[in-house]
Amino acid sequence: MATKKLGIVIYGVCNDRDGFWEEWLDRAKELMCIIGYIPTHGSLGGTSFPEKLRTLQRSERKMRLAINNGEPVRALSICSLPKNYHTELDSNCYLCLEVKTWGYYKKYSNYAYCELNFDEYREELIEKIRCMLLEFIEMEQCEIFTMDKEQVPYNYVFKGMGDDISKYRTLEILSRIVK
Repeated sequence: MATKKLGIVIYGVCNDRDGFWEEWLDRAKELMCIIGYIPTHGSLGGTSFPEKLRTLQRSERKMRLAINNGEPVRALSICSLPKNYHTELDSNCYLCLEVKTWGYYKKYSNYAYCELNFDEYREELIEKIRCMLLEFIEMEQCEIFTMDKEQVPYNYVFKGMGDDISKYRTLEILSRIVK
């Protein structure tokens, strides 16, 4: 049986400010704990910091140092992976903020995204996640959807919905708000 994922994505303009990325890192870890998971891994997309999944225990200090040293950051993600995971797709919960992406084909290039297991779905939790994401991005469009894990929901988000959605046969859009 396929594992169903729930995705909450907000496309728009980032509310960049002093301490932006440190605040995102702290709030993402806090939200993950509220959802019910321990943040275990992270990834930072910057100039000198390779965008590669690493344990937070080993990399959080280095990530913060790169940010504090003025490293231009384009993405920061946090996830909770089980002990015997095979790929990042095995995450129980995944939070990502991406800005200034180089993909010119995208309809939206800045987004805040949360992905969790569909069986976690509760209206009050979804609203809490949406409100936290809105602290970092001014909404142009918000979408809540479900999709089988095997179809890689993040790919749908990353492509900024510019891709042919018929490729995602298990995609079910639960809510879409356009500003």
